[in-house]
Amino acid sequence: MGKLRVVDTKENARETFRTFHERGSRRSMDFDFGWPTQMQEVGEGKAEMYRSNKWKKDLREYEEYKHVVEGTRTVYMVPGFLRKWRSSRQQIEVCGPMVTFEEPMPKHFTRLGPLLGLQVRLFACGDGEPAVVKGDGEDGRLYEVTMSRAFLGGAEHPETKEKFLFVYDSRGVYVLLTGGELGIEKDGIVG
Repeated sequence: MGKLRVVDTKENARETFRTFHERGSRRSMDFDFGWPTQMQEVGEGKAEMYRSNKWKKDLREYEEYKHVVEGTRTVYMVPGFLRKWRSSRQQIEVCGPMVTFEEPMPKHFTRLGPLLGLQVRLFACGDGEPAVVKGDGEDGRLYEVTMSRAFLGGAEHPETKEKFLFVYDSRGVYVLLTGGELGIEKDGIVG
């Protein structure tokens, strides 16, 4: 999988940090990873769970947050990312179209906090077009996706100005969430 061209978005990332955390950023970090050129659309996002030290005087103190999606959230994942909880060598079968992302992508983004998890309803695999399965049966359960040492990031596409969230660690980006009225505000994630 290749990497997409990136453009300078430092001021936008600083403004997003300032809005979300209600303070200025003290440092910026460089990451060795790039944005994947393609990901698979796998379902609907239902909630994002993360830890944050926003509003804390002592920045070593964190609070846990769960943002239940109010609108629609499309979930894209790197193929092969989802694994079974008790048997991490086994992949979870997902279906949905492969999507090629548009260049350029942002070079800078805001770390919102350590990831606690995502709640995702996956597309049902079948003969026709992928469709999200409603309900909590074996074929339509709400999956809770966790990843150790991962973070939830937020950014704005430099051309479309669309806000999006993503899950990453030091090796790369694994999940991207877009859609609806997604925003990153002083009260947290909205939309």
